[in-house]
Amino acid sequence: MSAAPWLSRGRLGVLGSGQALPGAAVATGDLIALMQDRFGFARTREAAAIARRLGIESRHLCRDFALRREAARSGDTNAELAARAVRNALEQAGLQPQDLAYLIGHTTTPEQPLPASVAMVADRLGYAGPHVELRQACTGFANALMIAFGLVAAGSGPVAIVGSETGSLFFDPATLDTEPDQIVNMVQMGDGAGAVIVGAFADGRPSIEAAWFGALGSGRAPGISRQHGTLRFDHDFAAIRAEGHRLFDAGRDAAAMQGFPIAAAHRVVPHQVSGRIGMLAAAHFALPPEHVFVQADRIGNTGSAAIWIALDTLRAKAAPEDGIVVLGAEASKHMYGGFAYRHGGATIYD
Repeated sequence: MSAAPWLSRGRLGVLGSGQALPGAAVATGDLIALMQDRFGFARTREAAAIARRLGIESRHLCRDFALRREAARSGDTNAELAARAVRNALEQAGLQPQDLAYLIGHTTTPEQPLPASVAMVADRLGYAGPHVELRQACTGFANALMIAFGLVAAGSGPVAIVGSETGSLFFDPATLDTEPDQIVNMVQMGDGAGAVIVGAFADGRPSIEAAWFGALGSGRAPGISRQHGTLRFDHDFAAIRAEGHRLFDAGRDAAAMQGFPIAAAHRVVPHQVSGRIGMLAAAHFALPPEHVFVQADRIGNTGSAAIWIALDTLRAKAAPEDGIVVLGAEASKHMYGGFAYRHGGATIYD
């Protein structure tokens, strides 16, 4: 029997949000051709077919694939992308780095084991305060929010949360013909960072009204993993397929427990695993397709950064009455998390 999810208490004000994507968008066809030209990749038709099934047409990458193994371009490292996203969020909030009480980072693709990437983010921001990093993928945002809820409830000042990924560095193009699961990594991955600044709730202003985090993976094999010392992510596609719908259902139920049924939301943001996840989620939950927001078709699966990038994109065009429910999911040990966001003023939930 699965344990109940952890539920937040109170509300958080959303003071600002930001994102950072490295370089120009790279179309899937151009990426496949690059692998063929530079690394002799032969299974190009298979790669194109997988990309079509995933519905991913382009992404942003921190590397140029000039070499089999290479570092990120200058300015596009994990920490540099994260710092840019936080700066953009601070600018939107009208704050400076020294106004922050805490900095929380989450990533699966750190530049090094120690010091943590978030320490280098702090250096680039000129931020001298406390910070912490979570080693978590697509539900890192939810655990970071749990920490932020506690900090703000204890009377802290603004808290910055940033998710950042440079997954293209954890991919060896020379393995594509012999390890076909790596073709999925190639066409699915996207690099980038997303950030949010949260603080005390103020009536009528943008806010996170509720959040939750739970796990269904006890005793179950991981759906995606990266072993120590390797530069690759491995998939167990059978495990992912078996657990995926359960994670979404658990998120739906947690949202309802917090008083935010997804059927009443203006927008539902699912786990940004593919460009087709919106269509699948809409069918699964019997929602109008236009109510489900997905941008993985344009930027790929950005992992730990995906939810904050999506929120920032939606906030830029949201109406004051809009309500958003996020349903995050992570295949590593089958975790789920989410939150309900109000853009400001009265919403359908009042």
